[in-house]
Amino acid sequence: MKKRACMMLAALLAAAVVLSVTAHGAEPPQAVIGSGDGGTAISITDITPREGDNKEERRDETKHYTVGSYYPVSVQTAEESGVQLLVKTFLVPEDTDPQTLVEGDLIRRGVAYEATDILRQEQPGETEKKTVSQTMTLESETDKMDDVLPLLKSTMDYQKDGFSGTLTLDRDSIQTKETGTSNYSYQLKETKEYTGLDRSDPYYIPKTTEKNGITLSLADVKWTPMASAAENSEVPSLFRATALYTGTAWGSKADGYTVTAEYTGEVSRMTKGQVLYSIVYEEVLPEKAPFPWRTAGLVILAVGIAASAGVGLFYLVLFRKKRKAGKVPGDPYADRPKMHRPEMLRVMDRGLGEE
Repeated sequence: MKKRACMMLAALLAAAVVLSVTAHGAEPPQAVIGSGDGGTAISITDITPREGDNKEERRDETKHYTVGSYYPVSVQTAEESGVQLLVKTFLVPEDTDPQTLVEGDLIRRGVAYEATDILRQEQPGETEKKTVSQTMTLESETDKMDDVLPLLKSTMDYQKDGFSGTLTLDRDSIQTKETGTSNYSYQLKETKEYTGLDRSDPYYIPKTTEKNGITLSLADVKWTPMASAAENSEVPSLFRATALYTGTAWGSKADGYTVTAEYTGEVSRMTKGQVLYSIVYEEVLPEKAPFPWRTAGLVILAVGIAASAGVGLFYLVLFRKKRKAGKVPGDPYADRPKMHRPEMLRVMDRGLGEE
């Protein structure tokens, strides 16, 4: 009997152990699988020591740190409320989409990260300068510099291709050019005097003369007495002739003038600034498996049942041993001699009969 009780207790304990092992073995193992970053421009050998790695294999491992077409200008790590943070900062053109800088499956030194925030900071642009010249053209009725200068402004504003500034007039660059000519006619006159003529005869006066290459014709003659040939004579003996010659001359004149002038000066423009994007990644913490309350309850119940059965078997064996030895705990008549029951019954019956 004792051997059977020990075997039952051992079986219950073994069942409890099996249930406990099954409950703990049901939890799935957790594994982290890394993936390489995209990029082709530059590679850096990763020589970070890891347990169980072969040094020769580690020399050949390379990582590419470009994201799209850009390299990060800084990579920083921090910790916030016990969570590991990774911040990658990029300096990119203003029109860059920040979503192209976000890495989907980022794993660094065995730790998986996911993007949580994107920070933007605009950078000031640079000033670009250059010297330019611009030509001013206008119309004028004259080519005289004193009349042309009041038509030209001393300065002018410049706005082109994003450049702006003030240009100054270069007086040495001012030029005038006829826009066209037209012919016209005018009357040409010439007056000539002839003296010492003995009589007022037009025969002495030339019928034509030249002026500026133009032949003029005699138009009129005026006679003036000069002196008398004999004393106390009223008849003049000498004359002076004033001859007027006229003719038609032709000429040409400019219809107008085109004035050109150069304005020069230094202009500048502000180029577009770049943008700093900081991509904040947060450590992806593994999900905690829920506590197996049902399995734990079954294990505790099985252990309790096994313990109760063991205790019960122990006291049962002990009780039988004492009972076999005639010592039952709690029996006040255990030490008295045995009574002969038939005699006791006869005495009791006799007593009842006498009454």
